[in-house]
Amino acid sequence: MCAHRMLRDTSGWDSSTPIVCDTCLGPSPFVRIIEQEYATECKVCTRPMKQWRWRPGSDARWKSNVVCSVCARGKHLCSCCLLDLDYSVPVAVRDAALGESSTGVAVMPQSGVNREYYVQQLEESIKSGEFDAQTKNRSRPSELLNQLQRSTPNYGRNKAKLCSFFAKGTCTRGDECPFRHELPDEVYKDKSLAKQNIKDRYHGTNDPVAEKMLRRARGAPSLKDFPEDRSICTMYVGGLPEGGAVSEKDLLDHFYAFGEVKAIRKSEAKRCAFVTFATRAMAEEAARTHAETGLTVKGTKLRMMWGRPSAPRAGGKRPPPQQQPPPQQQQQQPPPQ
Repeated sequence: MCAHRMLRDTSGWDSSTPIVCDTCLGPSPFVRIIEQEYATECKVCTRPMKQWRWRPGSDARWKSNVVCSVCARGKHLCSCCLLDLDYSVPVAVRDAALGESSTGVAVMPQSGVNREYYVQQLEESIKSGEFDAQTKNRSRPSELLNQLQRSTPNYGRNKAKLCSFFAKGTCTRGDECPFRHELPDEVYKDKSLAKQNIKDRYHGTNDPVAEKMLRRARGAPSLKDFPEDRSICTMYVGGLPEGGAVSEKDLLDHFYAFGEVKAIRKSEAKRCAFVTFATRAMAEEAARTHAETGLTVKGTKLRMMWGRPSAPRAGGKRPPPQQQPPPQQQQQQPPPQ
């Protein structure tokens, strides 16, 4: 079951399958989904919607969709975790990377009649093909999205909830308890991240997780920030897929258009590579080109940044090895008597 395959079905009030990301579906290729017709209401448009419930793993909690398919398609989001289906980032992060502001986007009306009319018009435009949030997001690549995107599913988000009785020291189930036996202070180190609202996350306003990601991205180095050390001609390439899908030859063919590539060092364990150009001008041209569009090799989006200078050894330079005297100058010890 794939999220991109689900988006193709636009018949009826809701599609026949939920619009969810690969992380929410879990690692198993077979997922049993319980379907209930109009069992709850959408948390955004408040219309009655079809509810799906599933368990993405034996050690995971039960999950369900919180918004309807129309609202999910309108923002190109997962109907369960409300993250972007392509980049797995919050709406506020995606809009900030694409240069969109909350003032320039149509806001869903608050009154019941106007909200119902707005959702009906959105549903008709999606069915007719006039509105496609997925094509809109892909047509404008961004370095920030390529930097913050998650290339692999994070199944840790599907873990079971914490056991409140274990925190009090009164849980008697032991290993048979379906909840996690962890203390809240060890899991929720940042208390502000727990204060989230579904409507705020959907519209991209007052999202503490998105604000934390944007603060971390602003402090990270950018390709436009050329290092002052002119001897640095190496570019770091991270996020390489496992299995050797992107080889050293593929990287060489891609970066050779910007100049002579002096060396390529690839690490399979760390899933990264270091591309060294012959001159600094060639490295700056490669960084300037990928600063806006990001790096994509063989259809795989990769992270790219300037390499760092090698750190000096502790204690300064390595001391020269001590020279041993020639054999003829070594004093011969007398044999033991």
